[in-house]
Amino acid sequence: MRRTVATAVLSLVAVVLLAAPASAKSFSTPRAEVDVEVQPDGSLLVQEHITFDYNGSFTGAYRDIPLVPGQSITDVQVSEGDVQYTAGASAELGSSGTPGTFGIAESGNLERIVWHYQAANEQRTFTISYRFLGLAHAYDDVVDVDLQVWGDHWKGDLTSLQATMRLPGQSSDVRVWGHPVSVNGSTALGSDGASATLRASDVPPEQFVEMRVVFPRSLLASTVGAVEVAGDGLPRILSEEEAAAATANRNRVIGRVLIALLVLGTFLPGTVAAIWIYLRYGREPKVVYDREYEQEPPSDDPPLVVGGLLSQGFVGVPEFTATIFDLIRRDVLTATPVSIDRSTWAGLRHEQISDLQIGLGDTKKPLTAAERSVVTVMERVLEEGPKPLSEFREAIRDDASANATTYKAFQKEAIEALTRKALLDRSGLTPLVIVGGIVFALFFVGMFLLPIFAEKSWGQTLITGAIAAFIVNGCILAVFAVKRVGWVKRTRTGALLAARWEAFKRYLEDFSRMQEAPVISLDLWDRYLVYAVALGVAEDVLKAARLQAPQELEQRSSLFWYGGNGFTGGHSTNAFAGLGSALQGAFTPPSSGSGGGGGFSGGGGGGGGGGGGGAW
Repeated sequence: MRRTVATAVLSLVAVVLLAAPASAKSFSTPRAEVDVEVQPDGSLLVQEHITFDYNGSFTGAYRDIPLVPGQSITDVQVSEGDVQYTAGASAELGSSGTPGTFGIAESGNLERIVWHYQAANEQRTFTISYRFLGLAHAYDDVVDVDLQVWGDHWKGDLTSLQATMRLPGQSSDVRVWGHPVSVNGSTALGSDGASATLRASDVPPEQFVEMRVVFPRSLLASTVGAVEVAGDGLPRILSEEEAAAATANRNRVIGRVLIALLVLGTFLPGTVAAIWIYLRYGREPKVVYDREYEQEPPSDDPPLVVGGLLSQGFVGVPEFTATIFDLIRRDVLTATPVSIDRSTWAGLRHEQISDLQIGLGDTKKPLTAAERSVVTVMERVLEEGPKPLSEFREAIRDDASANATTYKAFQKEAIEALTRKALLDRSGLTPLVIVGGIVFALFFVGMFLLPIFAEKSWGQTLITGAIAAFIVNGCILAVFAVKRVGWVKRTRTGALLAARWEAFKRYLEDFSRMQEAPVISLDLWDRYLVYAVALGVAEDVLKAARLQAPQELEQRSSLFWYGGNGFTGGHSTNAFAGLGSALQGAFTPPSSGSGGGGGFSGGGGGGGGGGGGGAW
């Protein structure tokens, strides 16, 4: 039972584990045919035709047949086609022997048959014949032959199984059942009233298949090869099969209900939880605002707050970049346009490119916690003095672990700044964590409870469905958590301010196209550009500056530079593009390593025979 649960778990989480390399030597059993003749004395003549499909070289195979007290097997023979194997060989597993020989041994309650041959990368069909005594139960009215035509000790699956049982005479009162109901199979009675058949397909490993045939006692001449049981047996047999059929039907209904619940459970809990959290905690408040443009920044909030507000709590490289330029504007950092020599083609070619050299300024000025994190990264990068932007990426990654930690602190502090200003509402995080905890708790509790149901016919469906439901719901909640917009929202104040900043963004985008643009002070041009970086419209502001800004802007501004060394757009354009490129991915920390005829009925498991086999 533990193996059943473990197998179900491992089969579903295998998507995240490396599969073990396949063995170079293996075999399978694609089909088996079993012919049973019930003798007039009640004994059974059994012929098993088992096909082995070999991958690699093999020299031996075996067949184990379980026996209970009072049962025995005689007249064992092994053959292959017209070739009859010779008895007297070793019956030890893994032993070697002359091809075409076989041996017999008792091992506990098993009768073991071992045969020897030579096979390599081919299919071979062997016939194992024997007389089974003491399996049939002869009652006063009927004979009950309950035989496992395929045992539960086979380690591999079986593609096709056919079993035929021939009776010692004809009768119109013959019944046949197949067990268990979980196997895909069918049974039928012969038209001559003297035989019954069973067919099954895709039998999983370690799964028995049972054929039960009941016929009148009058067909036997004696009971020497059977077990006599006093009294009538048919009423009890029919009662057992009816009870098993009722249980199977009940389990089938339970299984269908479980499947319906699992289909709903696979998606419904996570989806409902996500919708509820969104409606309660993530839906944006409606605000009334109808202006198309704001001509000046609507507030004095730093660019990291503005970017985080408009992205609804996402703070990343654009906000970090905008903060750097804001610190340049405030003289906390210095920036000087330079031309540097860049070699290409393995040093065969050199060219002058425009760059921006960043240095440390007055870093003692009062700063917010998020701004201080940016300065901390800059102090590490510029420890040996000013550096051009083209060297920033490598410089940041020289101490990537520390800088990644500081970058995460910047993101956290920026979001906390939004919360402190009552612009962002993150209260949906608490119910999200609670729902996620409940899903995980139910899964782990279920893993302890599910083995109780593992032996039920619907147990595998329950186990597999429960694990699938956990994985799917976990993924739904994980995606919902990462998206953030479902559980993070702006406050009413934040929503109104965001609408105003969106209007200001439209103004910056359209400014260069305005026929009559207002006069803007030099200081305001700098503020425009800083916010434009955070809003993603820096190119529009630079274009407007080239068209409409006063000429002294280039001499007095810390952010606007023109001209230069082979790049259209001037130094400022290159600076923004260069810094953004340098920061993208630079903060990623280094990796640390790697009854009549019909379908099968319920019940079963009480038949004789069965067992299993294998090869080496």
